[in-house]
Amino acid sequence: MTDNTRNTKTMLNVVKTILSFVLTVIFYLLIVLAIYKLSSGTYDFMYQVFGEVSVQEAPGTDVDFTISEGESTMSVAKRLEYAKLVVNKYSFLIRTKLDTSGGGIMPGTYELNTSMSYGEILSVITKYSEGIHEVSE
Repeated sequence: MTDNTRNTKTMLNVVKTILSFVLTVIFYLLIVLAIYKLSSGTYDFMYQVFGEVSVQEAPGTDVDFTISEGESTMSVAKRLEYAKLVVNKYSFLIRTKLDTSGGGIMPGTYELNTSMSYGEILSVITKYSEGIHEVSE
């Protein structure tokens, strides 16, 4: 009978060791997966901020976009995302804050295209250019 008990205890210890090893491996795999997802998401977001990203390939679709006097940058970014002109409103907002080439966003009606990059959109909506937009009253 003691032989049977000893064998049972040995088997339980083996199962416990194997289970502990498997759970440890699963835990570390989940950690690696979480780091990968976080890194990938961060890379994509930073590429949107600093790279030349657009919603569609050329030729894209033309969209008339109106910016009202006194409208906040966040409001413009939200509406640009809703109109499918930018990939992510937050990356566009940060890109706008980092843009030093022009002044602020100018009110008016603009013809934008879904194939335009963030830089191209900013160059249009932050500067008065003849023939590109007309100011809304």
